[in-house]
Amino acid sequence: MIAMPGSRRILNRSYTMPKTKRPPGLSFELAYGVGSIGTAIFVIAPQILLLYFMTEALSIPPGAAGMALLFPKLIELFTDPLIGRWSDRADTRWGRRRPFMAVGAVLFVIGFIALFSPPDFNHWRSALIWVLLLYTLTTTAYTLFEVPYITMLAEVTEDSKTRTRIAGWRSVFLSVGFLLAGGLAPWLVQSGGGDRSAFATMGLLIGLMSFAAMATTVLGTGSGRVMRRSPQSSSNLLKPLRVPAFAWLWLGFIIQMVSVSVNSSLISYYNKYWLGNAELTVSKIFIGVMTLTMITTIFWTRLARWSGKYQGFYLATTVYAAGMALFWFAKDGPWGFWLAVTVLGIANAGQQLFCFAIMPDIVAAERQRSGLAEEGAFTGIWVLGQKLGLGLGAGLAGIGLQLSGFVESSAGELVEQSSNALLAIVMLTSLVPGAICLLSLFPIQKSRQHFAPMT
Repeated sequence: MIAMPGSRRILNRSYTMPKTKRPPGLSFELAYGVGSIGTAIFVIAPQILLLYFMTEALSIPPGAAGMALLFPKLIELFTDPLIGRWSDRADTRWGRRRPFMAVGAVLFVIGFIALFSPPDFNHWRSALIWVLLLYTLTTTAYTLFEVPYITMLAEVTEDSKTRTRIAGWRSVFLSVGFLLAGGLAPWLVQSGGGDRSAFATMGLLIGLMSFAAMATTVLGTGSGRVMRRSPQSSSNLLKPLRVPAFAWLWLGFIIQMVSVSVNSSLISYYNKYWLGNAELTVSKIFIGVMTLTMITTIFWTRLARWSGKYQGFYLATTVYAAGMALFWFAKDGPWGFWLAVTVLGIANAGQQLFCFAIMPDIVAAERQRSGLAEEGAFTGIWVLGQKLGLGLGAGLAGIGLQLSGFVESSAGELVEQSSNALLAIVMLTSLVPGAICLLSLFPIQKSRQHFAPMT
């Protein structure tokens, strides 16, 4: 990696300053935050339900299902950075970002609904192809919305404290989205009998909610300042990774997404084979976690002002890893279950806040250093990292089940699993993702070391 120069001298201010320097108002902040409801649905609903849907409703072997979840990531190695560059170079009367967000919102709702409503195929391979194609469409649509959406936070203001406050709103609404995706979606599936029609109903209702949130953000963020595109820009899609502070933070983010994905992909299996397959168990987990997230966000915001964002991020990451590991005890009774939910919920607020507050600070600092307004290029790489982590985690979960001897089933069936498969389920829900999460501390620390000279 190329070391970051220590000076903050602006080498070439080739981006155009916005028409107004006024900070964004409350209406903008709320409209911006609402969009995270839609993005949360993509992050959570497929993570906790798609692998389960493929193995338990469509009878797809877990190894094939896990590999299918990785396939779209190969395409996104190119599309995510490319979309970021496109939004940087766009120049419309609606700004650089909002046109992409509008198209992404429309394609997302179409893809998400169809994803969970496959025809009645005669063979699992046909169902696998359907899911693979529709999941690829959905993730691409998510990128069209999410990349410009996150980029807005880096360019709407030059004030770090204001960005932290907006990130706080985003964290609160993200929790609402997690409640819908993690609480309502599993309940709709379980209360509907867990068959294909139940998944289709869930996809329709949750997909429409997601679209409503995204559309609100597209329509409500027009009052934000407009930063025009730079006359000069790089054609290197991976150029942002030459900024060490960003590259290390990105690596830490990927590792954390892997841990989150492994845990969330196995929650439904853990409930079915260890916790008695109670109807509201998965919903209780997400309702508990997200309620605590909303309550404790203000604490983490104040901690950022007192000790700094990176220090807060270290603490949140450590506690989050402990929360996932504590799910080992959820099988032993209500005390273990609620202890894990409580610790995870408190830490989750910090995880959401600091990660998405530090990244825009790094991007803004690089803009000041280079004079190039290429925020979308950074965000494209960032979103790619998110989806790589989620895909890798889901893939590892599926492969882990396959290696343990797990047997797939049709909807409504409870297949007797081997002791190895049962042990793999509890390990992959608790200790394994907790250990993976702790690995992210090293790259986060390296990011802080490189970010200090920039500021």
